[in-house]
Parts: sequence; structure tokens; C-alpha cells
Amino acid sequence: MKPDLPVIADINVGSSEVINELAGSRSPEPLRACVVSSHILWLFLLLIAGTSTCRATLVLTACSGDGVVVAADGLLLKPGGSPPSVKGCKIMQGTDTCFFSIVGVRDIQSIHYDLVPLAAHACKGKGTLIERANSFEKTALPEVRRAWTHIKAHEPATYALMNQSGQPAHFEVIFSGGPPFTVAIVQYTEDSSGNMAIDNKVVDVGTFGSPAVYQRIGASENVPIYDSQHPEIENLLDVDFLRSLLVGAIQLESRKPKRIGQPIAILQI
Repeated sequence: MKPDLPVIADINVGSSEVINELAGSRSPEPLRACVVSSHILWLFLLLIAGTSTCRATLVLTACSGDGVVVAADGLLLKPGGSPPSVKGCKIMQGTDTCFFSIVGVRDIQSIHYDLVPLAAHACKGKGTLIERANSFEKTALPEVRRAWTHIKAHEPATYALMNQSGQPAHFEVIFSGGPPFTVAIVQYTEDSSGNMAIDNKVVDVGTFGSPAVYQRIGASENVPIYDSQHPEIENLLDVDFLRSLLVGAIQLESRKPKRIGQPIAILQI
């Protein structure tokens, strides 16, 4: 049995979702894959035809001594739109050894807010992946707070999505790379004063021979349901295991409007 994936947050923002098709089943639509290689790093962008609309996000990660797998969906939260979401790849490359995925509001053009260049700059910095994530955590906090203040005052649709679960709103950025194989999840959570504050960071580092450590971030309640219904997927390699969980969670999504959807992206390092 694979270990349970701990819940990092019940996020209601659309910025990072994950995976391929279900184990033991076939998607009714053909998959188109675009593979971009970078030394030992491969980015698989798997687009599944469909018109699913996402209102939240789901990211799954696996980190072991053998590598890192990150899976994410492809609907981005875009304040000001109707609906405030667009399709795009949520897994972005900063360097050959540093990738990142932004869960939450990635950019707001009207106020010149954009976390992408900040995350890319952090990836290009010195030190370990954890040290680069720490640098981003401090640098991005004022921008995250500025964006949240704007959303509460001027973006009612986006604000409603981010508070859909009744829990404090979240912004998260997942840094992944290696060697050493590492996943570092930077978290910002709305505090009791209504401001965004730095939350506990989640860090997984794979060492030689270490088993995989799994994380799930976002609207993830469908993940354990699908896993319990399909125990056969636990015999799969991590990339196929996470792919199956993500697609299964998307297929089980019954809320209206949907919080998770396609297309999906998978990073394997």
C-alpha cells in the first residue's frame, strides 16, 4: 500500500492541477503529448480534449531517492475574466534544476502583479532548492499581500472562488528539482486579520534508497475516494500513479461549477 497523501490545503484558487488518464481505463478522447527535454529533466504536457471548467486546483507530488514527479491541471485563475480562469500550463521552468507551479492568483494585469518573474528569479539564485524557496517566500510576501488586498476590494468573483470552502484563502508555490531531488512548498494563508501571512513550508528531500513521499495540494477530497475504489493503481510507478489519481479525481468531480479540470501537465525529474 502506498502511504496516504497528506492534505496541504483545501485551496479554492485555480493555478495548479494534475495528471493523465485513469489506470485500467481509457479516456474517450485521444491524448496529445508535447515532450520538452532538458538534460535529465522531462516535462510532459498532456492535453485531453474537453470543455471542463475549473474553479479550484489540485497538485500532486512524489519525491524519492529516484526522482520527483509533479502533476497539475491547466486552468489558471485570472481575475477580471468571466469566468476568471483560462487554460495554460501551470508547471514552469526556471532553470535546468528548478521548476515551479503557482497555486493561487498568478498575475493581475491591472495592478502589475506577477509572481512568475519572482519565482523564476528565485530559481536562478544560489544555494539549494530549499534556500531558493526560502528567498522567494520572503521576497514574494509583499506582492501576495498586495494582490489579496486588491482581490478583496475589487474582484468579487475571484474572492468568492478563493473562499469557496469557508476556510482561509491560500496562495502556494511548489518548487521542485534536483539533484538532490526536492519538493519545497511555500505557503501563504489568510490570517485572523484578513492579511496574507507566511505559513509552514512543506519540504521533501529524496535520499539514496528512500521511499517516495507524497503530497496533495488543493481540492483533493476526490483523491482518496478514487484511490480506495481502484487499489490496483498502487502497483504503478509514481508518474502513472499520480496520473491516475489526478484524472480519477477530475472524473469524480461533481460540484458545479467544477473546481478541477483539464488539460493536465506532468513533470518527471
